[in-house]
Amino acid sequence: MDVILVPGLWLDASSWQDVAERLETAGHTPHALTLRGLDSRSADRRGSMMADHVAEIVSAIDRCHGPVVLVGHAESCGLVHAAVNRRPDRVAHAVHIGGLPSADGTHVLSGFAVDARGTTTHTAGYRAVDQTLASLHRRMTENSSHVLDQVQRLTDPRRFAVPVTIVATEFTTEDVRRWAAADIDPARELPHLHHVTLVDLPCGRWPQMERPADLTRIVLDALPVNGTPMVGAEPAPM
Repeated sequence: MDVILVPGLWLDASSWQDVAERLETAGHTPHALTLRGLDSRSADRRGSMMADHVAEIVSAIDRCHGPVVLVGHAESCGLVHAAVNRRPDRVAHAVHIGGLPSADGTHVLSGFAVDARGTTTHTAGYRAVDQTLASLHRRMTENSSHVLDQVQRLTDPRRFAVPVTIVATEFTTEDVRRWAAADIDPARELPHLHHVTLVDLPCGRWPQMERPADLTRIVLDALPVNGTPMVGAEPAPM
């Protein structure tokens, strides 16, 4: 099966090497992306906007011949979710590693980073009492300035039916449940999704390089078998 791997901002396709090799050994076809302007820290990112990155992911989907699995890392999870909205009939499963799918009407990194106006959406007060969210917000902010140009415009309700796996790395699945229950970004979209699996994978900022074997197993568990999602953990009610 085709598996599209989207690295977090400031990383390129090579960050997925260990995961991609394992997926290929397991009989699948990985497609690791380097988003425009992210091939190096010195690359020219002038004019690059969120919509450009989403279009790149959608183009990768269109180049494949059948259903795909989308894997997003960190800040790119919002971009992956936007691509799911564009091609809900082509995405068999979305895996969000160290990040969460942002909701319609929010900036793609809402809850993790300041938006284009220099303010945050729906989380400023909550971060004051939730240290995990505050810490994650600080880390995400370092990498995100060039895509804070637009808000998510998610118009296709079929996105809610695409199964999702959330891999909690620098936060925990309990954090995700708490944020979703409080109806705050970045977890405000989760209660609307029909099939959500939460998996804990404690590690640092780059799980695809720190724990590639474990991460590959989680991705493999998410791959559909005969059209039926095969998950490695019980779907977590939101």
